Amino acid sequence: MLKNISFKSRLFLMSLLITTPTMAGWEVNYIDTFSGDSVNWQNWTAQVDANFNNEVQCYTDDDSSIDKNFDVSDGTLKIIARKQQTNCVGLNNQSRDWTSGRINGKDKREFLYGRIESRIRFHNLEGGAWPAFWMLENRIAESPRKNDDDFVNWPNPGAGEIDVWEWFANSPSTYITNFFNTGGGSCGNEVRFAYPNGANDVLDWHDYAIEWDENNISFYMDDTLVTSHNVSNCPQYKEPMFVLLNVAMGGNLGGSIDPSLRKVTMEVDYLAHCTATNQNNAQRCNENTPAVYADDDNDGIENSLDQCPNTPSGESVDEKGCFEEIVNISPEVSLSITQNNVTVSSVDISGGLVTISANATDENADDILSYVWLISGTIPSPIIDGGLVIFDPSSMAGGNSYQVDLTVTDNGNPRLSVSNTIKFSVNNMPLDAGDDEREKSSGGLFSYLLLLMLIVFRQKYLQH
Repeated sequence: MLKNISFKSRLFLMSLLITTPTMAGWEVNYIDTFSGDSVNWQNWTAQVDANFNNEVQCYTDDDSSIDKNFDVSDGTLKIIARKQQTNCVGLNNQSRDWTSGRINGKDKREFLYGRIESRIRFHNLEGGAWPAFWMLENRIAESPRKNDDDFVNWPNPGAGEIDVWEWFANSPSTYITNFFNTGGGSCGNEVRFAYPNGANDVLDWHDYAIEWDENNISFYMDDTLVTSHNVSNCPQYKEPMFVLLNVAMGGNLGGSIDPSLRKVTMEVDYLAHCTATNQNNAQRCNENTPAVYADDDNDGIENSLDQCPNTPSGESVDEKGCFEEIVNISPEVSLSITQNNVTVSSVDISGGLVTISANATDENADDILSYVWLISGTIPSPIIDGGLVIFDPSSMAGGNSYQVDLTVTDNGNPRLSVSNTIKFSVNNMPLDAGDDEREKSSGGLFSYLLLLMLIVFRQKYLQH
């Protein structure tokens, strides 16, 4: 009953009611499902020069050796910390006893507001490990450095931090949500959430998320609202942020490392960003959430599937959005003869206009085809229009045979051609007096080869 609740508690409950954002639904703007066999470096950078909080690991970009620190397999990303001595390249060859992985999306995948969600489980309970899913404002002076005003020191405006899920093995039954900034109490505070089933919960899959707008930041585990913060008066968290995923060892929070520990693993199923929508009532941001269609490089492959996001305009790409070499395929052509819209093999002198038609196809849909006709015998005044030859047979001598050849050439690289031939005869009809006079006047003539060449270029729109 409310009369048994303190005044401070009532204020806290009212704050939750006021500040918890109400969204109709979500749609995916970006998701990495780690479905390949290596880290997609179009989305991530390995931050090998990171060295903070008295941690003992050396961060690497190794996703291929037998002792790799990033393993993408079976649809998940495994960030693996290993007990092994190394001269750390990212730290000027300092000697370190552990290697691990830390990736961030700075300058590649940055987000302003929405729901940011990841499905994570950790494989170890031994002391010393410190895994995290967190975010930084994108003007922070950390690698990768694009020199686009990214000179701000942590945690000043432009370099503030939000910890979505931070766990350490020396306090295993809780995890941390937190803020680091210069805005004081108006910019959120640390909240430690107790796992319902204690430390073993971290070994199971859970969906960790924030819902963020200019006034509110709320934290979730699965369907549970962990905490909500009113940041409407906070001068930070009003600009794009990027996600970091890492496993630290030892240090300020990791603490003493169990001497028997040789390997720890943080497994990530997906990382997704969603924007609010009124088109559905989706409450999560994952592979089953409807997607926003976006194609920044206009190659026909949406951003979430595009593994080559900066393809030059006009390039042919494959289903991954990457450049695809075009293999030129020779066109094909068939010929037919019609008279009065009826397909024939011989023509009637008195039957009206005759049309020879070429049906040319090309699997390379953008190819332009040219036509070269070769006609033997005397065909009176043919009209040639690309793939058509039209003539009037009324003045032709009956009983003769004719042959028409066609060569079709594409403009691919290399240019390829195909040829076809069609033959027909003219029905033997009695000649009238006028025909007899014409035949006498032309009696000294003989059959000859009439070469008619006309190249007509036209764009082909093909069906496949």
